[in-house]
This record gives sequence, structure tokens and C-alpha cells, in this order.
Amino acid sequence: MEDRNARLGECVNLSRRYTRLLLGKDHSNPMRAQQKLLDTGRGHQSSPIQIETLFEPDEERPEPPRTVVLQGAAGMGKSMLAHKLMLDWADGRLFQDRFDYLFYIHCREMNRSVAERSVKELISSCWPEAGVPLRALVCAPERLLLIIDGFDELKPSFHDPQGSWCLCWEERRPTELLLGSLIRKKLLPELSLLITTRPSALEKLHGLLEHPRHVEILGFSEAERKEYFHKYFRSAEQATQVLSFVRDNEPLFTMCFVPMVCWVVCTCLKQQLEGGGLLRQPFRTTTAVYTLYLLSLMQPKPGTPTLKCPLNHRGLCSLAADGLWNQKILFEEQDLQKHGLDGVDVSAFLNVTIFQKDIDCEKFYSFIHLSFQEFFAAMHYILEGGERGPGPEQTMTRLLTEYGFSERSFLALTVRFLFGLLNGEMRSYLEKHLCWKTLPHVKMELLEWIQSKARSEGSTLQQGSLEFFSCLYEIQEEEFIQQALSPFQVVVVGDIATKMEHMVCSFCARSCRSVLVLHLYGAAYSADQEGSSTWPSETQAPSGPIPERNRLPDAYSEHLAAALRTSPDLTELALYRNALGNRGVQLLCQGLRHPLCRLQNLRLKRCCFSSSACQDLATALTANQNLIRMDLSGNDLGLRGMSLLCQGLRHPQCRLQMIR
Repeated sequence: MEDRNARLGECVNLSRRYTRLLLGKDHSNPMRAQQKLLDTGRGHQSSPIQIETLFEPDEERPEPPRTVVLQGAAGMGKSMLAHKLMLDWADGRLFQDRFDYLFYIHCREMNRSVAERSVKELISSCWPEAGVPLRALVCAPERLLLIIDGFDELKPSFHDPQGSWCLCWEERRPTELLLGSLIRKKLLPELSLLITTRPSALEKLHGLLEHPRHVEILGFSEAERKEYFHKYFRSAEQATQVLSFVRDNEPLFTMCFVPMVCWVVCTCLKQQLEGGGLLRQPFRTTTAVYTLYLLSLMQPKPGTPTLKCPLNHRGLCSLAADGLWNQKILFEEQDLQKHGLDGVDVSAFLNVTIFQKDIDCEKFYSFIHLSFQEFFAAMHYILEGGERGPGPEQTMTRLLTEYGFSERSFLALTVRFLFGLLNGEMRSYLEKHLCWKTLPHVKMELLEWIQSKARSEGSTLQQGSLEFFSCLYEIQEEEFIQQALSPFQVVVVGDIATKMEHMVCSFCARSCRSVLVLHLYGAAYSADQEGSSTWPSETQAPSGPIPERNRLPDAYSEHLAAALRTSPDLTELALYRNALGNRGVQLLCQGLRHPLCRLQNLRLKRCCFSSSACQDLATALTANQNLIRMDLSGNDLGLRGMSLLCQGLRHPQCRLQMIR
């Protein structure tokens, strides 16, 4: 296969580069559906599943599923997994006793098809050789697996096709009816389907299917990240050096659970190594990683003194935004011309794909990945001198209103990038290194929209709070975050699954200067030395403190301790299923003992600490005379821990009224 940034003639062996992904069964329970990869991938509350058993029965499904939906966010490796599945089957290592024929259809290509055709013609176009065994397929459709890659990329017309369904193998129909007939099992109901999609299209897809198995791609575990780095770098010494560098930066290493981000980081750091060594640049946010990747695309060739910037970067950004709003990821020559672009000038940023059409060929352009299109689309709204155009979608107000801090919005990643690009250091970086001037008023416009939305929805921040915090984290400016959060008195954040999400929440929590009540609901777990995980039920308390490697980083508790010191109105802090550990409680108690702390109600339910933390809690009880309620349930305190707490409770300066 070709790497995303491969030069002419370069290719990568898929089997050598591919690294196994964590997969989990996704259940219809909305709470479970929200759970994501936890920590560095050692555990997840979804039931684990392997590629080999995707179409096998289990305790929940006695019959083998005929349809498997493989969902994952942008960059999670859906297409790569689909290609690896095809390769393993072709090599005789997968599904040999289940499927005799596999066919791969990319929805991107289906979008370009305008002519009517039959299933027979569709299958023939996917067959690598002449003479498709059509008779064998028709006689045994249960031995056929059809892989439909990128359902979320289909044009809107595919979701509501006009006309009658295709019921015959040789009947010619428009592409949307043809594909819809296969997905709905109107045609060849015995065949098996593997459909990949982003979560944003699940609702539309769910209405087309009967009894599908939903599987979520959870990304790389910590061990698989290490494996990926060693596969990417041919030199073991280089791989070790880069891995050590990335491990030193907790947010960066955490973000590498997303395969696409892992590839971006490896690509950028490889170029830095080739240039003489690793640069200690900040990798705190997704925007920073993508910006560095953008810079790497424009690195000069040897002997060239300057960066190779696109001649019309504003046109590149407006092309991205226009495609985003119109759900378009393949662009024709006239699309580039409309935005003043030439294919040669932007070859570093756009891929060229050749499609066969009858006896001719058509050329289309696309960004290296949809997430990069979203990155450039965000830049469209901040660059000075960009052509905004007459459409309402070109305005910031329309962008933000349509988005509304919904993580399922197709604009979610674009808006996160928008926040990140408005960081003062980031803007200076773009202007200094790329000479890209940014609009000075966009940040104030963004802040005014946030405050207006808060005034209309009240002083409680709960709906979309994690997404909102994720955006604020990208901007990395405490003053802006304080102003954005100033209208809220109650903040409730739920379904915090990963270390990165915990860090995002604590980072923003320390800027909640006006908040009275702060609740952070996460998921804690314990893992054995081999790295497998055991998840306690909702009613089961953990048997003991978690291993040190699974504990939330010190910065998490330090941020919360800072919030206790600097938020004079904060009277209630609730941390549920947060893997604080003993060290985390110790750091939190430093904030509790501070003379400016006014906290009255502290809840640390199932936060994975033991009796070793009780001495710090007892000291906090005597130092903080505002504290009147404390909930420590679900932690393994033991008799020693209870004894230490009782010493604090008996102290004459303790004002606690309730403890559980």
C-alpha cells in the first residue's frame, strides 16, 4: 500500500505496518454506547471482540450475525482494518470456513457513479480478474461477504433514494438504489455485510438494518502503540528514542491511541530526526499535532532555504470548508478552479485519485484524510483575506449554531480545531513560520457566542459539557476559559472515559471561578500485571488500589487542587469513578487544606484509593472547617483507614456533620 504522504514509487507493506486494534461490542444501551477507550487501552467497558469472531455467535446471539457494523471516529483505522481483513482472507488466514468470496466497495467511489448498473456489474467491477464466478455466487450467497467502507461518506441522496428497490441480480438501477437494496437485504438476503462508518451516521444506518452486530474500534492500547512505533521506524534505536520522547508528554502519548494521530506524530518526528534531532515542541493539543504535520508538509527540500507554502492557502481552506458543508470529500478540477487552485500547487495537501469511467478515466482530488479537511476548514474562518462567499454557511455564527457543542455534529472536529487555532501562540506560529495572517476579531466573536448561548440556556452546564471542555482545552488560554465559563454556577460532566478526557476536564475545572457545584463522572478500573482488565459492576467496590500505571496523572489532581484554592464560591466537588489513587488524594488534600478553600461537600466515590490516603483526609478535616459532608464510599479503606479518619473526626477543629 501507499502511505498517505508517500512519494512517487514509495509503498509500505500493509502486513508489516498494520498493528492490531482494540475492538469492543457496542450495545444498544445509550450509556454503554457513550463509553470510549479508557486510559491507554488496557480496559474498556464494552465486551472485547476479535476480528476472527466478528461473524461468530456468542452468549448474546446464538445465531451468527449476517451484518456487522464497524464504527469508529475519524482516524481510528476503519478502512485500514477493512483492507487488512481482505488481505488476511486472501492469504488464507481468516474466514476460510465462512466465506468463499469477499468484495470491497468504497462509498467514496459509489458517490461518483451516475450511471445505472446491476449487482452483477457491480460485483464484476470489484473482481480482479476476468470471468467472475457469478453462478457460484448466486447459488451460495451465504458464502459471500460484502465490505462497504465509509457509509458516512455517502451523499444525502443515498439515504433517501427515489424509486423501487432492486430485486434481481441483473436488474439495472441507480447506484443509490442498488447499494440500498444490498444494505437492506432486499437483494441477496443471505449475504453477509461488513459496514464501516463514523458514529455520526449510525442513526441513519440503524434504520436500514435488521439485527446487526455493532462493533466499535477503540484504537491502540499502550502496548500496541509501542508496537506501532517500532513497526513505523526501521531502526529499533530510532523507535526507542521517539517512543521515549512521546512518553514524556502525557497528552501526546494519550492522543496516540487514535491510529491517525499516531501516524501523524511518527511522520513528523521521523522528519525531525532526519533533520538532525527531535525538537522539544509542545504537543498538548490535537491542533498542535496537526499544525506540526502541516508544517512538515511544507518543509523545504535539501538546498531550498524556505518553506514550500501553497500559492493559494486561502483557496485551499475555502475548498475544505465548502466540501465540509456540502459533505463532499472528492473534488473535481472545476472545484479547485472555483477556489483559485491548481492541482500541481497543492499536491502536498491533496491526494489524486483516478477513477475508471467506461473507456475513459476521471481525476479527483481529496485531502489526505477527512480530519485534515476539517483542519483546513477551521482555518478558513480565522484567516485574513479569505473569500467568505454569499452562502450562510460561510459565517461563524452559522458554523457555531449548527454545531451547538454536540459531539455527534459533523462539525465537531472542525470547531475544536477552530478553538485551537485561536490560541495566541498558535496564531503567532502561523504568522511567523507560514506568513498566514489571522483575523483578530474571531476570538471575541467566539466568546460572545458562548456567553450568549449560556444566557439562553441557564447557569447549569451539563448537556454537551465534555465537548465544550474539549474545545476550551484546545485554546489553552486561561483568561479565555475563565470568561467562557463565568456564566455557569453548576457544571456536570459525565462519561469521562479516557485519561485525556480527564485531563481536559481538570484543566478547565481550575478556571471555573464562578462555579458553586462541580461534578465529574468517570470510569475507574483495575488491571493485573499482564495488562488485562477487570471492570467492577456499578455496585461492586474495587478490591484495592489500582496499579500505579493506571492511575490518573498528578496533573489531574493538581488542577483540581488549584480549583479549590482559586474558586472561592466552590462548595461542592463530586468525583465519581475517577482513578485518583492514593497519590491523587494526597494532592487533592493540599487544596482542601488551603486557607482559601471554601468547600463544604466532598464526594470521592469509587476513586480507587486505600487506607494510605486516609491520613491526608484526616488532616484535611482538621484544617478545613468549612467541610461538613464527605462521601468516600466504594473505596477499600479497611479498618486502618477508618481508624485514621476517626482520629480526624475527633479533633476539636473538625466540623464534619456527615460521612459515608
